[in-house]
Amino acid sequence: MKKLRNLFLLLTIIAMLISLPSIDFGIKVSADANNSSNVIDDKDSESIDGDAAKPNEGTQKTGDKFNDNKTISDSINTDGIATTTSENAYVDNKTNYHIIDTKLPKITPTWGNYTHVRNMDVPSNYTSIDSINTGSTTFKTKWFLPEGFHVSPEEHGNYQGGIIANDSIYFVESAGTNTNKGAIVKIRLDALDKLGINDGTQQNILAKVFNFFNRTSAYGSDHSKSLSDFIVNTDVYRKDNRNIQTKISKMKKGIANANAKVKKNQKTFNNATKQAKKKLAKAIKTNRKTIKKLKKKHVKTRAVKKQIVKLNKTYKKLNAQKKNMSKLAPKAFKTYNRVKKAQAKLITKRNKQISEWNAKIAHNNREIDRIGQRNDLFSKYFELSKLLTISPVTNIGHGQTLSYNPSNNHVYLAQDDKLGVVGDDFYNQVTELDAENMHPVHVYRFKLNNKGHYYAIHTLTFDNDGNAYFGVRGGPKKMKGTYTLFHGTMNESGIQFTPVKGLVKWPGSFNQGVTYNRNNNRLYLLSNDMIISIPVDEVKNHNIQPQDVHYTTFGTNREFESLSFDSSGYGYLVVLWRSEVLKSTTPID
Repeated sequence: MKKLRNLFLLLTIIAMLISLPSIDFGIKVSADANNSSNVIDDKDSESIDGDAAKPNEGTQKTGDKFNDNKTISDSINTDGIATTTSENAYVDNKTNYHIIDTKLPKITPTWGNYTHVRNMDVPSNYTSIDSINTGSTTFKTKWFLPEGFHVSPEEHGNYQGGIIANDSIYFVESAGTNTNKGAIVKIRLDALDKLGINDGTQQNILAKVFNFFNRTSAYGSDHSKSLSDFIVNTDVYRKDNRNIQTKISKMKKGIANANAKVKKNQKTFNNATKQAKKKLAKAIKTNRKTIKKLKKKHVKTRAVKKQIVKLNKTYKKLNAQKKNMSKLAPKAFKTYNRVKKAQAKLITKRNKQISEWNAKIAHNNREIDRIGQRNDLFSKYFELSKLLTISPVTNIGHGQTLSYNPSNNHVYLAQDDKLGVVGDDFYNQVTELDAENMHPVHVYRFKLNNKGHYYAIHTLTFDNDGNAYFGVRGGPKKMKGTYTLFHGTMNESGIQFTPVKGLVKWPGSFNQGVTYNRNNNRLYLLSNDMIISIPVDEVKNHNIQPQDVHYTTFGTNREFESLSFDSSGYGYLVVLWRSEVLKSTTPID
C-alpha cells in the first residue's frame, strides 16, 4: 500500500506535465559601444530595458523561499528541426525618423517597489486614470494565479508573456529570478468558465488549489501526502463513476433514438391527417353545394326532401370525423400509437435505470467526500488539472516574447536574457512551436546589426497575415523619451525587420510587451500602468498620425507583464504581485 501511495503521489505531481524534448538556447554575449547618429540609442540608460540604472523587471528578493536556480536542464530539443539563419535581419532603409506629435497622458512611471495584493477573496478592479484618443478601460480579476502550476522547488509565482489562441490562454511561468528558465502554461478558457471560475465567483480557486498542494511549503507537502492517500482510497469510487457515466451516456443516446422514432411516426401520422383533412374539407364543401342547390328548387318533392335529409346526416358524420383525428387516418394513427406506447415503455424503463445509476454516483461522491474529509479542493484539483497543459521547465529567457501567429496557428518563444545592445556574435533565437502540443517546428537565428549596433529583441508579435513586429524603448540620439517599432517577416524564406519612421512618445517605464488584437487590427505596446495602441496598417505604411496613437494609463503601481485578446476584443492582462489575470469589462480600443 505504501508503494502504491507513493506511486500515486508521483503521478499526481506530474499529471499535468506534458513531456517535451529539450532546447538549448545557449548564447555568448559581449558588449559593443559603437555609435551612429541614425541608430537606436539603446546605450542610453533610459532605453535599456531593466538596465542597471533602473530596477530589473520582476526583481524579487532572493533566498530560501525562492530557491533561485540557474542549473535547471532544458527540456525542448530542437535537434533536427529546420533552422533559418540570417547574419543580419536589420534592413537599413536610411530611416528619416520623426517623433509623432501626440499629447501625453497623466502617468507616474512605475520602476519597482510594486504594490502587493494580499487578499485573494476580493477581486481587483482597476479603471484607467487617463486616456488620449480613446475611452477609459476597466480591468477586473478573472483568476488569481498560484505560486506555481508545475510545483517545482524553483518556482515563486512569476508570470511573464501571455497570449490567447484556440480558446485557451498561454503564459510563461518563470522558474525563479535570474534563472532564465520556466514553463509554458496553457489553460482552456471555455472549460474554466463552465466550472463557474470567472471574474464573478471563485476567482481565487486556481491559486487555492495549486498552492494547497505545493510541495515547497511544509503544509503543502503534508497535503500532497494526504492527496496521494485520497487518490488510492477513492480510486474504486471514481472508476465506478466513470463506468456509470459511460453507461448513462449510452442510455441517453438510446432514449434520444426512441424519441426520434416517436417523432418520425408522429410526423407520418400528421401528414396523413393533413391529407385526410383536405379530402374531408372537399367532401363537406361538395355536400354543402349540393344541399344549397336542392334548397333553391321551387318545388321540393318528397324525393328532394329525402335527399336533403340524407345529405345533412352525411354532413354531421363528416364533421364528427373532423374532430376525431384517429378516424381521419386510422392506419397511420394505429402505427403511431403502437410506436409511441412501445417507446414510452422503453424510455420509462431507461429513465428508471438512469435514476438508479445517478443514485449510485451520488453514493460514490458521498464516499469520496467522506474520505477527503469533505475538502472541496481534492475534487477541484482533479477538475482543474484536466484543463491544463504545462510544459516542463525550459530555457525561456526573460519570458516576454511568447507570441502567437494567427496565419499558421503557431506559438513563438525567444530567449531574451540579454537586452538592448549586445555583442557582434549574438544571435537572436526564436523557436516556433505547435500551439496544440508545444512541439518545436522551426528555429530562427538572426543578428540585428545597424551600423555596428547589434540588438537583442525583447518583444515579438504577429498580425493576421503573419507579419512580425517588435519594439525597442528608445530612439536615435537626441530623440529621448521615444519608442521605436520594427516590422518585418520571419518565415522559412528569410528574416528581415525594418524600423518604423514614426517614433512613439513613451512616458512609461519598462518595455513589457508588444501584442496584437485580431479583433480590431491594432498593435498594443505595454508598460507598467500604461497601454498604447496603434493601427497595424499605419505601422506597416510608416504613416502613423497623432490621432492613431491611443494611450491608456492606470494608477495601480503594479507590474504589467502581458496583454492578450480574445476573439471579441476583450483584454486579458497578467499582472504581478500577487500574480493574477484581469479581464477588461469591455472590448479594448
